[in-house]
Amino acid sequence: MGISYRGICRGFGAAYIPFFLQQSEIDNISVSVVTDAGASVPFSLHYQLKEEVATIAVPLLSCKGLLISVTGKCGFKTRLSFNAIKWLSRFNYKINSSLTSRFRDIESDSYFGKIHVRCNVAIEAYNKDEIIIKGVICSPQRDSVKNVYVTNGDSNLLDEYHVGMGHPSQIGFQGFHRYETSFSLRIPKGDKTFCLVASGDSPYGSGFLSLDPAAVKFMLDSKSPVFYKSAYIESYAHASKMRNRSLSFVRSNDVPSIQQGVKFSIIVPLFNTPVSFFWDMVNSVEEQVYENWELILVNASPNNAALSDELARLSDSRVKVVPLTENKGIAENTNAGIEAASGDYIVFFDHDDTLDRFALYRYAERISIHPETDALYCDEDFLNEDGEYVDPHYKSDLNLDLLRVHNYITHLLCVRVSFVKDLMLRKSFDGAQDYDFLLRLCERTKNIFHVREVLYHWRISDSSTAKSAGNKNYADEAGKRALQEHLDRCGLNAVAELTDTPCFYHVSYAIKDEPLVSIVIPNKDSVEVLRRCIDSIESKTSYSSYEILIIENNSVEKETFEYYDSVCATFDNVRVATWEGSFNYSAINNYGVGMTNGEYLLFLNNDTEVIEPNWLSSMLGFCQRDDVGAVGAKLLYPDNTVQHAGVLMIYCNSENEMGGPIHVFNNIDRDDPGYMRRAVISQDLSAVTAACMMTKRSIFEQLGGFNESFEVAFNDVDYCLRVRSLDQLVVFDADALLYHYESFSRGYETGAKRARFMREQGKLRTAWADYYVNGDPYHCPMSTR
Repeated sequence: MGISYRGICRGFGAAYIPFFLQQSEIDNISVSVVTDAGASVPFSLHYQLKEEVATIAVPLLSCKGLLISVTGKCGFKTRLSFNAIKWLSRFNYKINSSLTSRFRDIESDSYFGKIHVRCNVAIEAYNKDEIIIKGVICSPQRDSVKNVYVTNGDSNLLDEYHVGMGHPSQIGFQGFHRYETSFSLRIPKGDKTFCLVASGDSPYGSGFLSLDPAAVKFMLDSKSPVFYKSAYIESYAHASKMRNRSLSFVRSNDVPSIQQGVKFSIIVPLFNTPVSFFWDMVNSVEEQVYENWELILVNASPNNAALSDELARLSDSRVKVVPLTENKGIAENTNAGIEAASGDYIVFFDHDDTLDRFALYRYAERISIHPETDALYCDEDFLNEDGEYVDPHYKSDLNLDLLRVHNYITHLLCVRVSFVKDLMLRKSFDGAQDYDFLLRLCERTKNIFHVREVLYHWRISDSSTAKSAGNKNYADEAGKRALQEHLDRCGLNAVAELTDTPCFYHVSYAIKDEPLVSIVIPNKDSVEVLRRCIDSIESKTSYSSYEILIIENNSVEKETFEYYDSVCATFDNVRVATWEGSFNYSAINNYGVGMTNGEYLLFLNNDTEVIEPNWLSSMLGFCQRDDVGAVGAKLLYPDNTVQHAGVLMIYCNSENEMGGPIHVFNNIDRDDPGYMRRAVISQDLSAVTAACMMTKRSIFEQLGGFNESFEVAFNDVDYCLRVRSLDQLVVFDADALLYHYESFSRGYETGAKRARFMREQGKLRTAWADYYVNGDPYHCPMSTR
């Protein structure tokens, strides 16, 4: 009876070709689809009982057309070009969109009994001409999928593209069981078409994921990891426009007044400042909603007649000009302004940047509520040459280890005047004078508050620091010296090092006395997984003072116990202890710690593998510090994407949201620096995963170990948050690198497991509600927006 041309359509990388088929013939037909050149094309066959219409779904390819053959009583042969399919699709959507959409959606409507391929993650690999595609292959049975492969736009097999596969897991779907197997694939960027195919023995065809350029673009737009998407150009430009529009109507008397408001002394060193930039800067101060300020302009360019003329035109009595006879350098110029200040707080402000109208108001608001505040800073963005606000920097709250590798605070730094006049800026650190000042300030006080709003606009121009920072080698050297002096003053046996990235540093901590580290690994069967883990530790770890305790947990396979005997005979630093209770991750590890001897404890999953030799010594270097209570590693999936770069506590807009915690930067490429390079630098965080986590035995015992009410999930997060409650730091060590063979894309828990997960998440929310209300102090609420 042939094709129903009035139903042909396209949708998300696939074409849907309906044809008439009597119900009695469903089991008596076979379908073949090939290209004009004879290459086999993957397809899936779907039947609509009520209308006696079947649909063949095929991927959109870059070849000219297809030859479709259906054998049986209702059989036919036909050729369709992809160009014809395109125009028929447009026509059919126009004249009968509801019917056409029904054919397009038939794959999801006829889900049962067929193989489906779904994309969960699509992201461009950093500095590589690759796109990473991750997702799941859904199948009716565990062994339904026999082959997974990649084809090109002509449907020819491509052997050079490896598809990484996880392990099948059973899931529930509308009261039935299905199986999901995760996959990971990398394809080159560009305009070429690819197709991922999962085939089996079913007469209903294969599952496929069309990777034509349009489908890939859609996946990149909709399936990329969500961290700091709010900083993307389009979304941020829109948000900035809306804010500026609303602020243009605000008057000083529209906002609550601040009683006994402090006075801010805003220090601006001027040196050959372009006139237009000068007035933008001055106007942004004079337009402040909060009015108790003085603006001190230190003019270090006395021979610049144009600038001197503009200074003479200033009329606001709150603006003071401090003339210098010569340029003494940024530190000494700024110090001249500090000496002339009469305010309660000093505000450091660059001569070509601008302020949000609420900058000083937000600072004064905080100080009025918390007068003990010694310093403040805010989020910032860039003001480009077209007058647009771009690239916002949503900052961490005070983060000492992040500051030790990068001056993330920068602007708009406001400091109590007594601290500033005591510390002053040091000329010997010109180029990094602000970094040196901040490091010395952090040695004096921890009452430094982060205002979580973009209140500072850092200008990008040919003359600005923002644009030329990468060319200032002297500034990097000055910054390294400032950091090394800071480490020395803090009594840390550590070395400050330059990196390949301007304005970013690295700190290497020396180990004192080589203390024993006890590595605790729970295990149930999984001999080859455990073998890989222990062999990697023993063969690759450079630090030698460690012991390994395997906690046997209800294994049943003979091979497991044979391996225990073998590994203990092979390595004299490996032992096995037996846990005889039911599975409870917290209780098992607490029990195991009692069998260990180390001053430091390292909790490790059996499905991890050491990648590089210094992982343990790097973690120990951090953990030996008096102010550090726990250290986590950077974990990678076996496809070299990030599994863990720290844990993020989710900010909830309302009580109805069930947010987090989640792994930050999950699924980005191994070398991708992430937002503000935070995926590749060590820093303080709220929590890290205990898949690889080190802690001091003294801290562990003080806290009573893991909370055993968290049987499976969130025990590590709860532990880290309790570490923080002791005023101890939790550090993410980006240099400690391991593989974690967790599935690329984990399925959803069902039944009793899901109920337990929800109970444990509820316990976490109850115990640590402040994190859900106020957000993660190290990743602002915008991180998942």
